[in-house]
Parts: sequence; C-alpha cells; structure tokens
Amino acid sequence: MLPKMSITYRQERLGITAVASAAAKMGLIWRETNTGDIGIDGQFEFVGVDGVATGQLVGVQVKAGPSYFENHNVNSWHYYPEDKHRHYWERYPLPVILILHDPDAEISYWADVRQALRRPDSDLERVLSVPKVNVLQKSSSEHLFATAGIPGEPFISNLSSLVRELVRRRSLNASFPISYFDLFTRGLTNICRSIYFGMDLAMAAAEENTPEFGVSVGKEEHEFLFGFISFLISQNLADINYSDCLVDWHEQQMQPHFVAPLTSRGRALVSRIGEIESSLVTKGYLNNGGGLHVAQEGFFEMLSISYSRRIPRIVEFQRLITIGKLPDLQYDR
Repeated sequence: MLPKMSITYRQERLGITAVASAAAKMGLIWRETNTGDIGIDGQFEFVGVDGVATGQLVGVQVKAGPSYFENHNVNSWHYYPEDKHRHYWERYPLPVILILHDPDAEISYWADVRQALRRPDSDLERVLSVPKVNVLQKSSSEHLFATAGIPGEPFISNLSSLVRELVRRRSLNASFPISYFDLFTRGLTNICRSIYFGMDLAMAAAEENTPEFGVSVGKEEHEFLFGFISFLISQNLADINYSDCLVDWHEQQMQPHFVAPLTSRGRALVSRIGEIESSLVTKGYLNNGGGLHVAQEGFFEMLSISYSRRIPRIVEFQRLITIGKLPDLQYDR
C-alpha cells in the first residue's frame, strides 16, 4: 500500500500557499518557518515603496480548513486557541498575525492576535475574534503592519536636516508651545543612551516655555504628542515597543509612558546636536553654557508619595507568605 496525503496536510499547504501568494501581491517578503507546531508558521517582512527590505517583521500563524469557520457572529470568525499558544503569542517579540484560510472559498481572514492578547481585558475572554472585513487578499501591507510601527513618513537621512525638522515640528496651539526637539532633548536620560516619554514631560516643557495664556491640551495636542512616538520610529531613533504604546493610546485612551533605548542613529543624533551647539558657541551665537548642554541627560524617579503608604502592607503581605499563609486559590489548581 502506498502512502496517502492526509486531508489535514492538504489544507495546511493550501493555507500556506495562499499566504505566500498574498504576500507576493502585497510586495511583502514571506519566510516559512519549518519548525513544527510551535505557534508560528512564518514571518512577513515589510518592504518600502522603494523596494528596500526594512527588517521590520511580523510573525504569522496559519490555520486552514472548514472547522475554523464553524464559530462566528455577524462581524467575526471565532478562534479558540490553546493556552500554550495564547501565552506564546502574547510573549512573542513581534506582532503575531493569525490567518484563517477557507480552502473552498479561497479566502483568508486575519487578525493581530498579539495585540488582542495584550489588551487589559484579554484574560476575560477565551475567544479571539478575526474580523470578516480583514480579508488578506484585499488588505494592504500597511494595515498588516499597523502595530509594528512601520515608517509613516519619509526617512530623513541627513542628521543636520533631522535636527532642523525636530525644531520645525511644533504644536499649532499657542497655549501648548512645544516642539519635537523639546521632547527629544528634554527626554534624554541614562547618559543620553535612552529617551523618556510621558505626559508629565510634555506638560513640564509646555509650562516652562511660558505661554501667555497658560497651558491647554486637547485632541490635536494629544495627537501631536503621539505623533512624536511615530516620528522617533520612522527616523529609527529609538527602540520603542509600539504595540504597547497602541494599547495605551487606543484601549486606555491615554498617552504612552516609557523609557526606550536610543538606536545607534539616535545616539548619533545626540552627538550631532552637540556638534551644532559647539559651532554656535564658537561663532559667538550662543554662550558656552558653563557646563550645560542642549543634549544632556536628565533624571526621573518613582515618586515615593505614590507608594509610601503601601509599604507596611507590602511588608505584612510578604511576612504572611513566608510563614505559610499562601491561600489555595481555585484557579491555581
């Protein structure tokens, strides 16, 4: 008796082939990963409009066959992952695109499941929803990479021009006088190897720039600030967890708050700012600063007032655990 090809294998290969074909049509690079069922079948790499491979990746998991389309509502297909895959996808260092392929209809649907699993309320739901409007064959590469932080604007290769652009990018609100240069230079920390970003930094910068009528912040100002994060990513200045920023921005309706390491280009920009500053001092346009520099590290800390009242409770909690008072919780069994 000769070996037979199983229906499952046939469906899997049809799914992988459909994904590879869709990637080629979108101008993406598709790399299949032949490592068994560990939760990732391959990766897409984003390619810029100039044909340059950017190195920006998303993981891809493909599920093919009619059984994956049995559970659904009007808007979404419902996928119930095993716990091992939920945990694996949530911890994966790249966005994870789950693709459900219908071999009979030759249509594939997709969702960014890592982003869904990182939502604050994700533990309350066992189902992952794959929108029916997310048809892979009709999607754009930009849509697939929305949480990866792909460049949304032209790359400025000249560092001096980049300094000029940082200064030029200013809030249009006279009651919020702040530039991207303010945010970059004021956020430098960790010996200028990292950048800090938060609403507190932005508000302090706006207040110190002394607007005539006080500081006011609305929708446009918040979008301006979030745009700074996208700018850092598009210019390859800092290694930012963009998908986590999106959770804050979309799910929590708040500005992200983070410390991110500068890239080698970000550190080179710090040096270029120093060189420009030195030139301005030499030409007499700027005083020597007495040891102060435009691009210089600042310090930040956890405010003790935010946790000091909890310290006795933290100490008592640890004491109880140490003497064997850890309760037997049902969901630990």
